[in-house]
Amino acid sequence: MNREIAELLKKVYPLENEEKCRKKFVGRRRRNTVIATAAMIVLMLAVALQPKSGGVIGEGGRVLRPESGSSRLRLLAEYGGAVRPVEFELPARRRSKEEAEELLAMAEGLLRERILGENPSLQEVTKDLVLVESLPEYDIGVDWKSGDRELVSGDGSIHNLELEQPQTVMLTARMYYGDSVRECDYEVCVQPYPYTQEELLVRRLYGEIETCGEETAGEQYLVLPKSLDGNRIVWQEKKEDMSGIFLILGIVLVVAVYSRESMTLRKKKKEREEEMLIDYPEFLSRFILLTGAGMTVRGAWERMLTDYKKSGRKRYVYDEMKHTMAQLEVGMPELRAYEEFGRRCAQLPYLRFTTILTQNLKKGSAGIAILLRMESEEAFSERKNQARRKGEEAGTKLLLPMGGMLLIVFVLILVPAFASFPI
Repeated sequence: MNREIAELLKKVYPLENEEKCRKKFVGRRRRNTVIATAAMIVLMLAVALQPKSGGVIGEGGRVLRPESGSSRLRLLAEYGGAVRPVEFELPARRRSKEEAEELLAMAEGLLRERILGENPSLQEVTKDLVLVESLPEYDIGVDWKSGDRELVSGDGSIHNLELEQPQTVMLTARMYYGDSVRECDYEVCVQPYPYTQEELLVRRLYGEIETCGEETAGEQYLVLPKSLDGNRIVWQEKKEDMSGIFLILGIVLVVAVYSRESMTLRKKKKEREEEMLIDYPEFLSRFILLTGAGMTVRGAWERMLTDYKKSGRKRYVYDEMKHTMAQLEVGMPELRAYEEFGRRCAQLPYLRFTTILTQNLKKGSAGIAILLRMESEEAFSERKNQARRKGEEAGTKLLLPMGGMLLIVFVLILVPAFASFPI
């Protein structure tokens, strides 16, 4: 434990045993760090020991096709002494003509529901229809034809703002499964691309995958190619390795937990300093009142501590006074005890106060009342300045929520105003 932490512990816990505080702090920090480290290790083991089952590559290099649509496969192909990433689309199994007819019959009722959009039925259409272009779950494409495009557009938009009487429009849907019917001819002169040897090798690999896909288009599985140019291909699944991210997050967590205790101590030290500055004017005025009533410095000290014990409060300045009284009771000279009180408080006002007390003990009580009154006036002036600074800080902190409230007010005013405008 460094010297800074030791000083913080002495200031935050002035009345407790220094060695005991140090052991509690070190033990608490060590316990939290061990817990965070153990959590990181468990997380890393959970990631590392994830079951390998459930992959896409089955026995004999077989890959299960999706029921519909296509799936994007990201694999690793090891051949020719190198491992290369391979990414391709795997389409669903190509169904027979009889199966396609059954799908189209099933899709007819589904399509009727899909196009409704927000309308209750096709007999009560007041809003735009949803003319879908495909039914992905059946791998079916859809073409639409409207009998009246001025009333119902090909995209399903309804133009009924000037409509006076209900009108019937025939919508024709052409569903298809398989190749498209429309054909277009374009004459394009294409020059060969200057592929590198590596690119040619990868192209041949994709060509082999495409060939295997055509050969097994009617099967449930795609059998991946086993060799290329006489080289055996070893297929592997490409997985995202999250261990590095978890390791970094774990290290950040451990460091944050380790530093938390030190940050807490610094926060308590700051709170202690602010509290002692706030209490100084009251502390000084009570001391002046008691000494002005004829009490000695030590007698006033004891009376203030007696009142503090009855109040049941916990304030740092009075805890420091208790420490000083304990030193006086074991025989420490008053001069030294008051000087150490000022050093422990580590605040300029308290240092000035202890200087006045030590001068009183060295030179006598002449003029001490005047010096204490002057110090009291300065303390109350500093207290007002401190309160003013606190108010300014509070006003600065309120800027963000006030800005949010202003934005909400703008929304509450402008949204109804814009909504009331005719479109």
